[in-house]
Amino acid sequence: MRIPLDAAGVVVPTGRIMCAILAREVQLYRNLLRCIAQADRQSALLLAKTPAAMLTTIKGIGITLAAGSGSEIGDPASQPSLRRLSSYAGIVPRVKQTGGPDGAARHGTVSRRCNHLLKNAVVQIGNHFGQHGPEDLQEDHRRRGANGQHADFGMARRFLRVGMKLMRTGQCYIPAQLREHPNPNALKAYYLKSWPRLHDIWKKAGALEEAFDPHNPLGQWRECVQELYQIELPL
Repeated sequence: MRIPLDAAGVVVPTGRIMCAILAREVQLYRNLLRCIAQADRQSALLLAKTPAAMLTTIKGIGITLAAGSGSEIGDPASQPSLRRLSSYAGIVPRVKQTGGPDGAARHGTVSRRCNHLLKNAVVQIGNHFGQHGPEDLQEDHRRRGANGQHADFGMARRFLRVGMKLMRTGQCYIPAQLREHPNPNALKAYYLKSWPRLHDIWKKAGALEEAFDPHNPLGQWRECVQELYQIELPL
């Protein structure tokens, strides 16, 4: 069999050779997808056992962002203050003031010395709030942008404030209107409406049973809500 060569003496792929090459590329692509899916499931299984699992109760945050931010924050009880955590994440602009206490303060850029993994995660979350988040967070993102602020950074700081509370208390995210004017019937309707999204997130990750195990944060929250409001959040 004569092997076709080009002018430089390099083998010119025939149809059969091209098919074999393509088949190997497809096989490699499928193997990569399986590796990614396995890594995602392992991440979800680890997340399910930590307080950061409560972050997925906020619309716009899935397994990846919850795991990324939660792993870098660590134990929420060990964080001394929100201000220091925001500085650690690199989302607090530096402030310079000259001329004594009466001098005008000038806001500069954020420091480059920070936890870049945490910064990347929380800024992405801030952006997701503006695009996919709850209505009150979307409105806040639009307002900050209209006022000339860096909306993603501002919402990232708000996420840290809200997220730390959820992780420390084991509560799910509740919109501002329901927090300010709590009503049992309205809260019941909210839990029933938001449950399918939360259920779907963990089911797609292959960690539904682990996430809502009674020994884990989400499982404890689910049992408490079902008993308190006499509703069914089916698995």
